[in-house]
Amino acid sequence: MGVHTEHHKLHLPQKRQLLILLPFAMFYTVAAMLGQLEKAESLGIVHNLGRAGGWFLGSYAVLVVLCMAISQRDAIMQYIPFLRGLPEQKERDGKWYLYLLFTGICLLCYLPYYLMYYPGWLSNDVVWQIEQILGWAPPSNHHPYFHTLIMKVLFTAGCRLSGTYTGGAAFYTFCQMLVMAMVYGFFLYWLYRRGSRVLWLVLATVFYTLLPINGLMTIFMGKDMIFTAVLLLFAWMTAAFDLDVDRKADKEAEADGRADREAEFYREVETDKDADRRKGPGRFWLRWGAYFAAGVLLCLLRSNGIFIFLGTAFVLLPVRMWRRKFPVRTFACVCGVLVCFLLYRGPVLGALHVEPPDTIEGLTMPTQHLLCAYLKGGSLTEEEIAMIDRVVPVEQVGEYYNPWFFDIVKNFIREAGDQQVIADNKWEYFKLWLRVGLRNPLQYMVAEVRQTCGYWAFTKRDYEYVYGEYFMVDNPFGITTQRKLFTYDDELAMHDFLMNFQDLYNRVWRLGLNTWVMVFGLAYLAYMRRGQHVLIYIPFIMMLGSLLLATPVSNEFRYAYGLFAAFPVLFGYTFRCREGV
Repeated sequence: MGVHTEHHKLHLPQKRQLLILLPFAMFYTVAAMLGQLEKAESLGIVHNLGRAGGWFLGSYAVLVVLCMAISQRDAIMQYIPFLRGLPEQKERDGKWYLYLLFTGICLLCYLPYYLMYYPGWLSNDVVWQIEQILGWAPPSNHHPYFHTLIMKVLFTAGCRLSGTYTGGAAFYTFCQMLVMAMVYGFFLYWLYRRGSRVLWLVLATVFYTLLPINGLMTIFMGKDMIFTAVLLLFAWMTAAFDLDVDRKADKEAEADGRADREAEFYREVETDKDADRRKGPGRFWLRWGAYFAAGVLLCLLRSNGIFIFLGTAFVLLPVRMWRRKFPVRTFACVCGVLVCFLLYRGPVLGALHVEPPDTIEGLTMPTQHLLCAYLKGGSLTEEEIAMIDRVVPVEQVGEYYNPWFFDIVKNFIREAGDQQVIADNKWEYFKLWLRVGLRNPLQYMVAEVRQTCGYWAFTKRDYEYVYGEYFMVDNPFGITTQRKLFTYDDELAMHDFLMNFQDLYNRVWRLGLNTWVMVFGLAYLAYMRRGQHVLIYIPFIMMLGSLLLATPVSNEFRYAYGLFAAFPVLFGYTFRCREGV
């Protein structure tokens, strides 16, 4: 195919495309400026305006160039001799054994970490969960008790098979590693069937199999990995499944002239939906059940899961209604998930005598807002200070206040304060937070920025311990690291390799860059008018939104790991050509 065909001609962006990128350039400007808040405070207004203008123009120029280049990559490839003859990509017929192959490759690449650090890595949170499993501590929903129940089943089975607590931990870790290999293998298989070009498929495979971060996370016995697996599947189902698809409605749309508007919306997923119609109601109920199960697990495996689910449903339902009448099946699925969640959080946990999290656990941002206003020159009345003093001693709180890490103040309140006052006077303390905020918006903004900047500010330079913070902590169970197969010298070599990788990671990547990449994906979808694919981004946007509302740490990798692990899937939707990636 020559370079002079209409499809392979280079062209300038349209006016609409140039305008649509302006708000995204503004996001990068605001994120960059707020991410360097301390630097901005030391400069004058004129200097800051100049910096903001530079960031805006630079961001906008980069957005335009990247969107032009990616959207016209087929045309550009025709000018490169060794790429000119590449065949057009089409969907492939996937075989079941290819899925097993991708899964096996993932599992094989994770096994060295498992054998080197057998039986896995325990954090203090996991130690507390195991104490609950063994009956040494009362059951608590501070860390989602549903995950503790999953751990209990697998940990107990491992203990019975091996006769040791170490065997119990090893069995849980292996099952978790297998689940992650199956999920990542599924998405590699999906990319293969979708028609991804070989280069992109190889890069995605390397990402999931050889990137040490993914291997290390599979042996970490926290709640984050299972939740990440569910989040990825839930996001994919949100974009891929339409529970209210109706062939008759499609024909009516074609008849009354709405086909042009809807053709683009369903062009890239019509093959799967046609297959569903041919296979009858069985496939529909399978998809309905899968989406329902993913929604329930999402809500139960993390405290912010219900926020992600409700936020996604809030966007999904209007999108479905835009195309057709009220989406009864989707609405029924959402209601079913909420009913299960409420039954679990109420009668089920009550019957199991599970203690709820304490009051202060969910009040990170309001507490940081108020303390910043009090400690950093805000305007508060004596009555308002007295209300704060009833919760935490105001004379001492300044010694514990950390604008980037809430746990220090939180633990001080638990030890020396009285959080029950808030629980008994919720409405009064809500009004306190609101009144103080209306008089001190600057202090509230500063508190919000500093408590959350690691998740959205690319310029945030805190060192990320993608390896060093995950390890086997001291525990009362006698569980210790027992290297299998590998020698001590091998362990030293692995340690050096992981530390070098961590240093490299911190030079080329930051946690906030995940959000910047995600926003670029959204910008490209807007540039290309592919609004139908925005749905897959919604759960991750909601996840980041939940961190802005309640994160206790400003820069915690595992809290946003789900977005990082989703990049091959998000890119598969975002940057797809007409027939392939």
